[in-house]
Amino acid sequence: MMRTFKSGLTIGLMVAAMALSAGCGDNDNGHGDNGNDNNDNGGGFRTSTPSRTSTPGGATSTPGASATPAPTATGGGNTANVSFNVASSAGVQGFDVRVAYPTAKGSFTGTGEDVACSTSAGGSFIKNDNDTGSLTLIVGNASNLTFPITITCTFDATGTLAASDLTVTVREVTQNGAPGDATVLTVTPSVS
Repeated sequence: MMRTFKSGLTIGLMVAAMALSAGCGDNDNGHGDNGNDNNDNGGGFRTSTPSRTSTPGGATSTPGASATPAPTATGGGNTANVSFNVASSAGVQGFDVRVAYPTAKGSFTGTGEDVACSTSAGGSFIKNDNDTGSLTLIVGNASNLTFPITITCTFDATGTLAASDLTVTVREVTQNGAPGDATVLTVTPSVS
C-alpha cells in the first residue's frame, strides 16, 4: 500500500501524531482512495493501490504446465549509492525534502514506500519514490533532531548518475512544533 501526504499537511502535525500514537501500530483507520478526497481532516492519508500492467512477450501458458514469466530487461546499468547529507543551523523537529531525478538515467531502487533508503536520524522516517522522477524524504521527531543526518539510497542507473543530476528542494521544516524557516536546512547530495 502506497501512502501519500495530502496537500497542506505540515510536518508539525506528523510529529504531534507520532508523539500521540507511539506504540499504537498501523492506524490506517480504513481511509481509502475511493475517488474523492472527503477525508481531508488536515492530517489524513490518502491511499492508493498500484496498478499492474502486462508485459508484451510475457508468459504463455501450456495446458498441464505452469506459466513462467519472461525475464524483464533492466537496461544494462549499474547501481549507485546516493547519500543526502542534511545539516541545520537551528533546532528542527522534522523536515520534508523532495528530490527530482532524471528518469532517463534510471530510478531509485524499489517503488513507493519500499524504496531502498535508510537514515541515521532518530525518530520516524518516511520515504516514497513515485518512479516518475520524484523521491520524497521526510524525517520527524517529537524533539529536535541531531544533525548532521545522512540519508542513503540505492539508485538503479542506466548510465552515469552525478550529484548535479539531483535537484533537492526543502519543502518544509518544523521548528517548535510549527512550520518553520526552511532556509535553516541544507541538503547536499553525493553519488558513489
